Amino acid sequence: GPVAMSVLDAYPDVDVVVKSEGEVPFAGVVDALSRGASLRGVPGICCRDNGEIVENDDAPLVQDVNTLPSPHLPPHDEGLDYQSRIACVETQRGCVFKCNFCFYNKDLSVRNRRFDLDRVKAELARWLERDVYEIYLMDPVFNLYADRAKDICRFIAAHNTRKVKIHTEVWAEFIDDEMARLMRDAHFAFVEVGLQTTDVTALATVERRLKLEKFNNGVASLKKYGIPFELQLIYGLPGETPASFRQSLDFAVSLDPPVLAVFPLMVLPGTELWRKADGMGLEFEPTPPYFVKSHYTMSRADIARGWDIVGALKAFGESKALRLLGRERGVRFSEIVDAWIEWEPKDMPAFLSRFCRERNIPEAFYQAFAARELTAPS
Repeated sequence: GPVAMSVLDAYPDVDVVVKSEGEVPFAGVVDALSRGASLRGVPGICCRDNGEIVENDDAPLVQDVNTLPSPHLPPHDEGLDYQSRIACVETQRGCVFKCNFCFYNKDLSVRNRRFDLDRVKAELARWLERDVYEIYLMDPVFNLYADRAKDICRFIAAHNTRKVKIHTEVWAEFIDDEMARLMRDAHFAFVEVGLQTTDVTALATVERRLKLEKFNNGVASLKKYGIPFELQLIYGLPGETPASFRQSLDFAVSLDPPVLAVFPLMVLPGTELWRKADGMGLEFEPTPPYFVKSHYTMSRADIARGWDIVGALKAFGESKALRLLGRERGVRFSEIVDAWIEWEPKDMPAFLSRFCRERNIPEAFYQAFAARELTAPS
């Protein structure tokens, strides 16, 4: 939406850009084209018309998303073959939170709208009875409303006889023992958990909430029931420093998540962070994916270091040997990451030998553990 006109200006082969939600404007575009009518009368789009780039009025917000036809139910699903593919299902749209780096809320007048449970269950039943590889519940926060999420989990568990994998995003603070158990029963096979940062300045700057005790309890419940989850951090949030990010990283590793991921900040057009960029001295790439370049608490060199951290974690972020090494007295996991970045060549046995020797740590256990990880089948 916020870059629609510039996209049309930069890419002559693009004829129409929808500014916000797509269902109603897209239908309007199809209708106008089928009648040979001008696109100037279609709300919610920017378009080309007789060689001119024009921005039409906004489309009215669909207050009740249940008035939108379901793409997953007859007759609209006819001819769809999802064998061994991923089916994407919304149970709700939008987010009540205001994290400044996120585009889920889209600054709409209604921040969250929910599809009727009967409709959601009918859509899920449709895919659970087919040979799909995975169902992605694409809600910003699947468990935003705990009772509703538990109801959906119970339904999936009762109908998921094929053990179709379920993938979604959750807030750990809203996970309790019952929720985790139901997710296990429903065969949730990949869950994204956004921690992003523990730095209080960065949290305040980007208007992100974090209740640490509840977060820890939620993660503990996921681990108790063996839910595979990815714990996510963002590198480069305004207000964060390299030192405070390392504290966030060390905390995340202390939770021993199955998967740990770090993503460089993307300053997405239309987000609050994008609007406030000048005031924060926030530099970012002008084209997708809009990666951060620097801001008032991180230099360009600091941001470049973040890419090194991302690469290091891709190389060994799930290594139990290195996580255990990070629990040695006087050692932090972030120090291992820093040491690995500087180590050449990237040879794990030689790296472990040097790291342990410099810190007077017996290396035999870690060498054996790491060797087993490196030779284990993936």
